[in-house]
Amino acid sequence: MSDTTTPDDLDAILAANTATAASAPRIPSPGDTLHCLRSGLTVNLGGGSMITGRAVVLERGQTFTVTSEMIEAARDRNGSLATSWVGVVYDEERQVKRYGAVMVRPGPAPSDLRPWEYGTPEWMRARDTARRRAYALPSEAERAEALAEVERIYGPAGSTSKTTAVYRPGEHPTERAAAAQAERRRQGIADGTR
Repeated sequence: MSDTTTPDDLDAILAANTATAASAPRIPSPGDTLHCLRSGLTVNLGGGSMITGRAVVLERGQTFTVTSEMIEAARDRNGSLATSWVGVVYDEERQVKRYGAVMVRPGPAPSDLRPWEYGTPEWMRARDTARRRAYALPSEAERAEALAEVERIYGPAGSTSKTTAVYRPGEHPTERAAAAQAERRRQGIADGTR
């Protein structure tokens, strides 16, 4: 049996393999350090499926080292890593497309990365703890200074309510009231000329 592959065919095959390799996602290697930017990413630590294995939900600011078990556990049923968290570590655009935000980045967490983001449950807990500490101070001046610091660090308190009503244009109560007031003015009732 003889091989009928010509050098031109071989070049085409090699070029196709190179293109496939170039389009494959870059994945972290065992021993690489990553850090979490948004709480909530679940990572299988190995030893089974996400259901039967050991998994951890990462928290913002957490630094971890990738293991070969993590990489193997992230493979889908076809053996691919492209659709897992491992396949998007080095591609922030794909992370945003998949998760709605950048979840992980290579390297250790920056020292100035706070463990909370404004509006998250972690932020609410941290802000509440800081306010409680401020209110526990003995003097009014100390409390005022500590509460100002809470406001500076954590920002204003989040809203305690949310309106979910939806109005069509012209149906909102303030729009209706403004229209009624304009009609009264037109009739001379609102300004006392009638």
